[in-house]
Amino acid sequence: MSPQLDEFNRAKPKIDFLIAHLTLNVASGPLKNRSIVTFLALFNLTFIFFFFLHLKNSMKREINFNFLTSLLIFIVITGYEIRIFIGLFKNYKMKQFVSNINDLYQEQEEDKELGPILRKHLVDSLRICQLWLMYDIPFIASDSVLWKVSLYILQGAFLSIMSSAVISMDTGILYLGLQIIAELNILTDYMKLLNEKIKTDPKFLRKIIKRHCSIIENNNLLNEIISETSSMQLIFSFLALLFGFTFLIKYTTGMGNYLIILGGGGLGLPICILGEFLKVKTDKLSDTFYLINWYELSLNDQKTFLINLRMAQREYGLKAAGMYDVNLYTFVQVRSLK
Repeated sequence: MSPQLDEFNRAKPKIDFLIAHLTLNVASGPLKNRSIVTFLALFNLTFIFFFFLHLKNSMKREINFNFLTSLLIFIVITGYEIRIFIGLFKNYKMKQFVSNINDLYQEQEEDKELGPILRKHLVDSLRICQLWLMYDIPFIASDSVLWKVSLYILQGAFLSIMSSAVISMDTGILYLGLQIIAELNILTDYMKLLNEKIKTDPKFLRKIIKRHCSIIENNNLLNEIISETSSMQLIFSFLALLFGFTFLIKYTTGMGNYLIILGGGGLGLPICILGEFLKVKTDKLSDTFYLINWYELSLNDQKTFLINLRMAQREYGLKAAGMYDVNLYTFVQVRSLK
C-alpha cells in the first residue's frame, strides 16, 4: 500500500463525516456519522427557533447590544441550515468529486521521480486538512445582572455546538479544495520534468493531459457544489458587517464591539482564502507551461502540448453563482461596501 493511500485510509473516517455533514447524509454510512449529523441539524433548528423568539421579543423593546449580537448569531446559524439544505441536493456531484479523489489516492506511480511528487503533495494536503480552521465563537451579552450561572452555561453549550457545526462545514469544503491544490502542485512538478521524461517515456505527455483534465473536472464539480453557498456566505458577511457597524453608533467603546465586527465580517473569509490559493496555484501552473521548451518536442507532441497550453490559459478557481470570482479581492470588496 502506498504511503498516501495509507494516510488517506487513516483520515477516511473524519473525511466521511465531513462529506456526510456537507450533504446532510443521514440515510447511509456509519451509524455514528448519521447520528451526529442528525443531532447537529435538529439541534441548530431548535437553536434558530429560540433565537427567533428572542429577536421577536427584543424588537418590542429598545434595540440594544444584546439584540444586535443575537441578530449576528441568527444570521450565522441560518446560513448553516441553508448550506446543509443545499448540500442535500448536491449529493450526486459530491459523490462524483469524492470518487475522483479516491481514484487519485489509489493511483500507483512506479517512476522514481514522479512517485515522490505524487506522495508528497497528497500527504501534505491531508495533514493540512487535519488542522481545524480558527473561527471566532460569538456570544450573547446580557443586560440583566440577575441571570444565573446555569443560563450562561446553557448559552455556551448552544454556541459551542453551533460553532463546531459551522467549522465542520468549512473544513469539509477546505478538504475538497486542498485536493485540487494538491493536483495542481503535482501537475506543476510534473511539467518541470517534461523535457527529460518525454525522451524516456513517450506516453508522459498523456499523463500530463490526463491530470490537467482531472483538475478541470474537479474544479468544475467544486464550483457546482458551492455555487449557491459561496454567494450566500458573501451576502451574510456583508449583512454581518452592516449590523456590526451599527454597534458603533451607540457602543463606541469596548473591545467586544470590534471583535464582533471582525468575526461577523469573516463569515466569507475561509472560502475566499481557498479561492485565492486556487487562483495563485493556477497562475503558477500557467507560468510553468510557458517556461517549457516545447519547441524541442516532436511535431505531434508540440501540437498536443499547445492544446494543453491553451487549456492552461483559461482562468480556474472558485466562482460565486458561477459568475463572480471568490478570492481575497472579492472579500475586500464586500468589506468596502459597508
